[in-house]
Amino acid sequence: MNRKLSYFLIGVVAVLAGACSDRDAETGQEIYTEVKSVNKLVLSQMTISKMASLDELTLDKAQGAKQILQALGNTLKIGSRKAAYSYDTYMRAYMDFSGFAPDDVKVSGNTVTLTLPAIQTEFAGRDVTINEEHYRVTGIRSAVSASERAEIKEKIAEALKAEVENNSTFKEQLVSTAEAKARAYFTSLLTADEGIENVVVRFKNSND
Repeated sequence: MNRKLSYFLIGVVAVLAGACSDRDAETGQEIYTEVKSVNKLVLSQMTISKMASLDELTLDKAQGAKQILQALGNTLKIGSRKAAYSYDTYMRAYMDFSGFAPDDVKVSGNTVTLTLPAIQTEFAGRDVTINEEHYRVTGIRSAVSASERAEIKEKIAEALKAEVENNSTFKEQLVSTAEAKARAYFTSLLTADEGIENVVVRFKNSND
């Protein structure tokens, strides 16, 4: 091949490569700006329920003189007293884009590789009141008081929080669902742009 022609072809390839590189960089910046603007994205939510029952205080459960006297009095009462309550709390999985950086977007031709923030979970509130699932008071047994309802509500709430913190299953389910939704969301978002055909989604806490 003629030496001048060879130099010419090398020059053309270099120019094309530079043009492609500039175009990829420009596309990457546009994608970064678009994704960064999401700020915080809630991807999945879970309702966690727990139930507890309320009985008359019995001697085997009484603690202290006051409760023992109350339990003894309960043994003399006619009838029965039984109630059951359920309580819901909510968890959600989300991504916080405050630390999302331009380097988290890589563009190569028609392929975008997106490294997203780690999925995080948080409690997203709880019901104001408990749900009465069963209530039966007969004879001369006393009705369930407002203070008793408030006490059992707090006990269920504490038990729920402890269960979630000690059982990784809840968070794992939320994170798995959130990652699947994130992949689908950003694949749909980015392939809507002309020229983007493939989207590879990774997470900073994952080797995927």
